[in-house]
Amino acid sequence: MKKPEQGSGLIIVILVISFLLAVGIAVMTVTSTGPRVAGNVRNQEEAFNAAEAGFEASRRVISDNIDNGVWQSFADHCLREPTGIDLPFIAAAINPDYFRRRTDEELLTMILPYKDDPDKVIFYDQPYVRNAEGGDDLRYTYTSFLIDDEAGGGTSDPGDVLLVCIGVVRAGNTVLSTARLEIVFAMQVL
Repeated sequence: MKKPEQGSGLIIVILVISFLLAVGIAVMTVTSTGPRVAGNVRNQEEAFNAAEAGFEASRRVISDNIDNGVWQSFADHCLREPTGIDLPFIAAAINPDYFRRRTDEELLTMILPYKDDPDKVIFYDQPYVRNAEGGDDLRYTYTSFLIDDEAGGGTSDPGDVLLVCIGVVRAGNTVLSTARLEIVFAMQVL
């Protein structure tokens, strides 16, 4: 008489446990990405809110400067440094320093040397909310500046510009998210 083979039940149990382990790992991976995605979406919305706050604050500054006669046109208030930031092409070649070819973080680094010149940058890294202690919350900031919107496209019109607002959300020194708004501003130049 032949003896039945032993151990086949153990192999089946190992296969079932391996399958359940693989399914469990897949479920854990899928469920763990949900909070990360939600956090990224929240950070993006907060960065957009910061950019909107920058737009509103900049709009007030620009309007006040025009209403008070401080600015007669936008000609002297557009950011043109670093050289070529407002030009998509230089000598018929693509300009890598053109502001639309740069990430928000690269742009902020490029204009850092001009942050204290109000004729070049309206706001730089400006906090817009308060923390629990009542001080500025440096996690949420905006930067805004003007760019000649006809740059590289012919004659510059001193009566209209492009207002660029960049909202930033940080955790310490790490940038979590940025958002950029570009709005055309126009005034009647006499």
